[in-house]
Amino acid sequence: METKSPALERPRAVEMAAAVLMFTPVLDLIMMQRTGVAVLNWVGWVSVFGAGLTLMIRHKLSWVMGMILCGIFVISTLVSLFKGFGVVDPAISTARVLDCLLVLFIVGTVFSFFRYPYLDRRQNWFAPTGDRFVVVTPVVLNGKVNGETVDLSYTGARISVPEEVEAFKKDQVFTMVLSEINDVQCKAKVIDVKGNVLRVHFEGLSSSEKDLLRQWLNSQNLQKT
Repeated sequence: METKSPALERPRAVEMAAAVLMFTPVLDLIMMQRTGVAVLNWVGWVSVFGAGLTLMIRHKLSWVMGMILCGIFVISTLVSLFKGFGVVDPAISTARVLDCLLVLFIVGTVFSFFRYPYLDRRQNWFAPTGDRFVVVTPVVLNGKVNGETVDLSYTGARISVPEEVEAFKKDQVFTMVLSEINDVQCKAKVIDVKGNVLRVHFEGLSSSEKDLLRQWLNSQNLQKT
């Protein structure tokens, strides 16, 4: 029996944490205008804002960059804390400690979200990822191997090949024809092989062919995965 993947969930906690990080420099600047003293230095402002920005992007590498920037923020703030120990107003020192604790908590939260169904390897950095649908439709691989899709989007698919899966290896590129969708033909690159299922990424699709796939998928009233 086929096991359907749950829908990709939005990491609301990470998005809220990213918004807090991005707002932190603004709050510090407002306090500096009123009190004349800044809690953070310019390195802290840049790193914490950059961390928030990168955490807004649902991509694993982007999240790693965000956590690295959080680490830079903590180190920079701690250096300022020790340099100003006994000189700076205790309230400022307390605020710096609380900022470090907050950022460390956010890093722990992001790390706990480093798993499916919050991230998708197909996610683009600055564009929406194509929705993937549960759909079974026949395909022909390399002009001779018959298979069928397990799920499909305009960017790629998972394909079940009952007998000939041994002939396909990771990073291999082959031709593929979607015989029931206007015989759309493209190249497909294998990005993963599990059992008798290939996960492939489409290459060489024209804009009109992508639009055709989008329209066909949206017209079928299919379940997203």
